[in-house]
Amino acid sequence: MSRRKRPPPEPGSDRYLCPAPVCGLFAVKRHVLAAALREQGRTAPVTLAEARRWRDDPESAPPEGIAVLAAAAAEKACRLYADLQREFDEEYRSVVLTERVKRRLLAGARRFRRVQDIVIAKDMAWQAAVELAHSCPGECGDPDLSALLPIDHAALRWAGVDPLRHETWPLHLADCPHAAD
Repeated sequence: MSRRKRPPPEPGSDRYLCPAPVCGLFAVKRHVLAAALREQGRTAPVTLAEARRWRDDPESAPPEGIAVLAAAAAEKACRLYADLQREFDEEYRSVVLTERVKRRLLAGARRFRRVQDIVIAKDMAWQAAVELAHSCPGECGDPDLSALLPIDHAALRWAGVDPLRHETWPLHLADCPHAAD
């Protein structure tokens, strides 16, 4: 079965004004470039060599080249803003979820329904276990409990770790006899 050959673009169409290589060079959607070219009255297609000249030397670009470069810069700025907004939203969501888990742990919660809450609680418990192991001044199993924050105590309690019962610790120092367990 042979593939049908795509018909040539009609003069004046977006595909005619902006071939795919030109769109790829500027990383801009075809209809955006075509609209910029039409605003400047351009009816002939843009060649790849022409587009490269515009990109490499914007000072000598004709008005339609400047319009294309401006459209490309605006599109790039929109993408950058969307990426930054997405990162900010993810970070904000993470902070809100973490604060919710902290409040629930401090209130004595024993169960979490949401998977992301369980993941956050496990992470907090692991960080608290690390703090617990590092709070031992001399040997493993003799912790300085004043070094732990209330949230650390709550996370350890949720995970079933008793700071005073060394055998319940998930993490030990290297010289600890329980480390091999």
